[in-house]
Amino acid sequence: MKKSKFYYATVAILISGFALISNRVQAGGEKFYSDLIRLDKVVTKINENYVEDVSSEELVDAAIGGIRSILDPHTAYFTPKDYEDLKVNTEGEFGGLGIQIGIRDGILTVVSPLAGTPAHRMGLQAGDKIIRIDTLSTQGISIDDAVEKLRGKPGSPVKIQILREGMPEPMEFNIVREVIKIESVPYAAMINDSTGYVKITQFAKRTGEDLEERINDLKKKDMKSLILDLRVNPGGLLNQAISVSELFLDKNQMVVYTKGRVKSQNQEYHSRRNPIWTKKLVVLVNENSASASEIVAGAMQDWDRAIVLGEPSFGKGSVQTILPLDGQQNTLKLTTAYYYTPAGRCINKPENAVRFKKAQTDSARKDTTWFYTKAGRKVLAGGGITPDVILAGRKYTRYDQELLRKTMFFNYVIKKRNDIAKRQKITPDFTVSKDVLDDFRKFVYTDTTFTRFKSASMIALDNFRDVVKKERADRDSSVAADPDKTQVDQATNTLDGILRAEADKEFERNLDFIAYQLKCELLGAALGEDARTAFELKNDNQVIEASRYLADQKMFAKAFKKGKDKG
Repeated sequence: MKKSKFYYATVAILISGFALISNRVQAGGEKFYSDLIRLDKVVTKINENYVEDVSSEELVDAAIGGIRSILDPHTAYFTPKDYEDLKVNTEGEFGGLGIQIGIRDGILTVVSPLAGTPAHRMGLQAGDKIIRIDTLSTQGISIDDAVEKLRGKPGSPVKIQILREGMPEPMEFNIVREVIKIESVPYAAMINDSTGYVKITQFAKRTGEDLEERINDLKKKDMKSLILDLRVNPGGLLNQAISVSELFLDKNQMVVYTKGRVKSQNQEYHSRRNPIWTKKLVVLVNENSASASEIVAGAMQDWDRAIVLGEPSFGKGSVQTILPLDGQQNTLKLTTAYYYTPAGRCINKPENAVRFKKAQTDSARKDTTWFYTKAGRKVLAGGGITPDVILAGRKYTRYDQELLRKTMFFNYVIKKRNDIAKRQKITPDFTVSKDVLDDFRKFVYTDTTFTRFKSASMIALDNFRDVVKKERADRDSSVAADPDKTQVDQATNTLDGILRAEADKEFERNLDFIAYQLKCELLGAALGEDARTAFELKNDNQVIEASRYLADQKMFAKAFKKGKDKG
């Protein structure tokens, strides 16, 4: 019997479970139930006659994977552990130490201690290598397993042993876990005399409250305009998107509405209070702004409340409903509706809709309908939020990306920050010296994690050599003495040398970015993440452009004029 029969059999098990749901929504019918019966027979036959035993868990897991493959990418099944992780992400708090961790050079490493947590108070540092958690060696440990060991009930102790650069012996920390809150509004500050800036990284349990608090603090500093940064924000809780939006909209203005196949999913959400900020506002978005971020940006755009600036957003405008499956916390997160902006635009992009026969479904069909904002500007549907002012963010060269991907800046600063600090004082205004750049160059080209950088053309040459090698292998043995072979090898070796010489110039070509990134890392290590963020914002072209619009009344007003089409 082929595996495909297992697949269909296990699908039957899951669909049988869905029968409970279908009863409620009356989405079935005779065809649905006859299909269930057909699949039930297949399962029964497998159970009675298959040549080998197959565990029910394996059948169900395979079925879940199969069902997900024909649904949208946001429908998911959660085991009890997955569900706990989901709650941490949405509720924004857990019991732990307060460190971000990663695997660096195969070793569990502290990426950053979080301010105000026990780990930060006890002096854990970025780059500390965690070699033991309680009695367990961390050699070969996965991130998931490490998180599970480090998290626990608030008030419970955990002992970790770390290796620190420059210290001859391992250091031991006995830490009592506390409630760790994930800061969804991690940064707020005045970026000039009149403009405030607030970053929201996700929409968690307290995001609306935290944002209100941050804005009120900035108002005390005589803020006259505000930049709300929703870039690289994957979304989160709908009620927090409402809470954030109503800080800027008039009472009773619609924030978003939902529409689904089942009537109960059709809902409207309005602002329930008076706004706290009615002055000039710019909302930043990019291709990684999704879901709740797009709800806020869409509402601000449709009510002409803010200039939306940046890059078109992700287009994840679907509603997921959490459906408990049993008493064991096995849970289904099911897409049940789509989000629409107040003007009527569906936020969901076709490519994020239902995968199965998506070209034929209404939800997936490209919507070319025009809609209008409160001021009469034309806005096009089609998914996502297209900014009023489109401006691409920082672009990275392949060389930059390789340096970042292999964490060369982080690794270098961890090793050298004390030496650098002895030579020059790290302040927000310091400049990365030529000595540091030269030292970093040596580090890059001697560190085994980076090895020798290969440009795209060098990789193409490697591929060409593989093709030539395969062709030679396909010929008869007499061709091995072909004089052309030597000529080809000589030519490719010459070209390889030329391309290598070009690749070696990449360090100089990317020197500005390297100096910038080194300063970011050094500021973060020496002065903390706020100092790093402040420096990054000064060099952020989208923030700079937003500030220009806020400072120039004519530019700001022009963005809301009719005749400018938005999508």
